Amino acid sequence: MIPMNLQEKYDIIVAGAGIAGISAAVKLARNGASVLLVEHYGFVGGMSTAGMVSPFMKHLVNGEKLVRGIFEEIENEMIELNGMIDNGFYASVFRLAAFNLLNEAGVTLLLHAEIVSVKREKNKIKSISTLIAGETRTFQGEIFIDTTGDAQLVYLGGFPWRKGDEKTGYLQALTLFFRMGGIDVVRATAYVKAHKDDFFPWMDYNFDLSRIISVAGYFRHVKKAIKENRLSDDVRYIFYTTLPESGEASFNTSNILNLDGSASSDLTKAEFIGREQVHQVVRLLQDEIPGFENSYLIESAVQIGVRETRRAVGDYVMEEEDITKCRKFPDAIARGCYGIDIHAQRGEENRLDEILEGEYYEIPIRSLIVSEAENLLVAGRCISATRKAHGALRIMPTSAATGEACGSLASLAKINNCKIRDVKFELVKQSIKHNLSSK
Repeated sequence: MIPMNLQEKYDIIVAGAGIAGISAAVKLARNGASVLLVEHYGFVGGMSTAGMVSPFMKHLVNGEKLVRGIFEEIENEMIELNGMIDNGFYASVFRLAAFNLLNEAGVTLLLHAEIVSVKREKNKIKSISTLIAGETRTFQGEIFIDTTGDAQLVYLGGFPWRKGDEKTGYLQALTLFFRMGGIDVVRATAYVKAHKDDFFPWMDYNFDLSRIISVAGYFRHVKKAIKENRLSDDVRYIFYTTLPESGEASFNTSNILNLDGSASSDLTKAEFIGREQVHQVVRLLQDEIPGFENSYLIESAVQIGVRETRRAVGDYVMEEEDITKCRKFPDAIARGCYGIDIHAQRGEENRLDEILEGEYYEIPIRSLIVSEAENLLVAGRCISATRKAHGALRIMPTSAATGEACGSLASLAKINNCKIRDVKFELVKQSIKHNLSSK
């Protein structure tokens, strides 16, 4: 049965309950809007939970957090629940923390719902139709926010979008995260220190076992296992982050190539490939890597981790040089300091840039407004950007900031009874000033 407390119409409908959608929905509800948050899983969090993506990536400059607001509230809630240390967290605790914030804000949450169609009249979305337990239910809204990651509302509504590299069509590699326990972290890190030439040069070897530790490499072990047909030749290194004093670590290691994360058939293939790679990596660690002799697999993610699929084309498209040159905008609604990070497909090179120390770039509000659409915004992974710029903007702190900005813009349009493009920017800026420069 369809939940009886659902209305036929809401002020704003948010599609996708990842960190961007959560941030948008909480902001909207707190600003007095009636908001429906639609999610196809039975829980919230998106890649943070279904994909087990942790830790949060870089978002501090000179000790200052570039993203605060609702993002920081999620962090504080997870710390209170003893589920976060430094920038790392448990997926289960993220789910609970996000549920608490959504519930306290009064967001109407619709889980286990697939969006199957969008009703568009001229340049305006009128409603979405969802499949809930075999029944179709239609919901009307005045403004819609696409935080699906795959730009589902943009795609179904026939608004402009892009996917992959502008020249080759390549999409970033997919990854199945997994978690292991029973690790002797002291022995493991001692081995890493003694073999620095077998690991990435960016690593910090001043290991503090009471804090999160990142390890990436084991190149010789990986090459040997590939040569002996014990490991897929798509796996390029072993990368994990420890969870302090637990003997546990989260692994961002599997590498699934030449598949499209927005296609069901490709995602199905990716699940098989990813789980086979996880099995191979676990066996390699247990058999050969010091510190992992008594380790064991705890869990793998609910779904394959997806880095990029469709991106909306907005009133402004963020470009590579906006990131690399740390550009500032008069209509900025968020800041970031994470460099361009592209997990390459076959035939292209990996890319991992660092932003100049002490610098950051800004994201303009125009990149959240979908071109040709009167009442459609985007945030998170489907933000308006080129592929290279997207490689920097896709991380969770930035996604949270753009989601909160969408919530602010949409609620102000509702309060002032005007179109989203007619909202005075100073009002938006005041509402999200905690995510902007104080200078």
